[in-house]
Amino acid sequence: MADTFSHTVPVGAPAARVWEALQDAQTWSNIGPIDAVWDSEHTADGTLARYRWSANAAGRSWKGTATTAEAHPGVRMRLDLTSSEIVGAIAVELHQDFITVSMEASPRGFLATMFWGTVKAALESGLPEQVEAFARALDGG
Repeated sequence: MADTFSHTVPVGAPAARVWEALQDAQTWSNIGPIDAVWDSEHTADGTLARYRWSANAAGRSWKGTATTAEAHPGVRMRLDLTSSEIVGAIAVELHQDFITVSMEASPRGFLATMFWGTVKAALESGLPEQVEAFARALDGG
């Protein structure tokens, strides 16, 4: 069973600007476990389709792929995250004056299972600050 975390934060940027930012793979860097992103791909209409990512947790680096599972313009975007040791998802729901970022994650492999308590604690404690920084960036500051 996946562990789930979420954080809601006010945002002054219009939903269209938030949606546009979500189509840039770099936007997803530093949200949830993701430290760096590269090799992004987009669909013909400009929707972010996938990217590769890396994360540091429990004293090691993890690499994987994010694939867009849901894209409802101006409303919700969900990316499925996969790696050899961790699977999960990050979703952003857009509302008129706020956004909610939800993350789910679970270990997928012996090593991740051994260190899951540490990884889970890092994900859970880091998400609020990451989402608030994301909202500040969208608001231009």
